[in-house]
Amino acid sequence: MTEQVVDTNVLLFFLQGSSRLPRRAARLIEDASRRSVVSMASLWEISIKASLGKLAFEFANDPDLPELLRERGFDVQPTSWPVMRRAAALPWVHRDPFDRYLAAEALLRNAPILSTDPKLDAFGVERIGD
Repeated sequence: MTEQVVDTNVLLFFLQGSSRLPRRAARLIEDASRRSVVSMASLWEISIKASLGKLAFEFANDPDLPELLRERGFDVQPTSWPVMRRAAALPWVHRDPFDRYLAAEALLRNAPILSTDPKLDAFGVERIGD
């Protein structure tokens, strides 16, 4: 099964039915032959942004959010030390720790990342999302 890492922004766009979600990303997430990997780092980022008032997402602090995502077909993965180490070794062209983590996850999995953030391109990850 082909894997893809889902960036936080694309995950939120998908869950909220946003018109900002690129059609190709939506098709890839909905494709049952593909495994859409969501990192717990993304859920942490969502929780932080919601607590700061930067994000309105009704499930941001739901204790069952990981299970709700699994029920929607996402493969929710825990954070891992190997991914953290790879993220720390990336060039410092983009400092956001969550983006660095997700790029490292995609690189270690040799999988594309579904993201609308062109800053991730600097890490050499295959990005799908325009």
